[in-house]
Amino acid sequence: MTRIEELESAYCDLHKDVHGIKARWIHFNSEEEGLAALNRLQAEGEIVWAEERAQQERAAVAFEQRILDTIALGAWTRDNAIRWIHDAEGSDGDDDYLCYLLGLKYGYKLRISPTAA
Repeated sequence: MTRIEELESAYCDLHKDVHGIKARWIHFNSEEEGLAALNRLQAEGEIVWAEERAQQERAAVAFEQRILDTIALGAWTRDNAIRWIHDAEGSDGDDDYLCYLLGLKYGYKLRISPTAA
């Protein structure tokens, strides 16, 4: 694989990380062009990832408030509230799917005790 092909491959992979789709259409005429494009895409990625983190933080705040509201409505405990939210969202008790549905960071700790599930 030539250096330009390596840059094209790296660009495709990074493009997928930033935009969700590989840029298989990309072709560089020179190593300098490839490096410049990679640098621009990396900078764009930093903006996208920062916004994603901010959105996940907002989602976490909203989720924690929803738990408190659900407890106030009669769930009594965090575990019960989370079960009620699972039911409301149709996530069938799947914590990862609930995180996806609510825009929470993957692996967000819902902290359901093993005996409460």
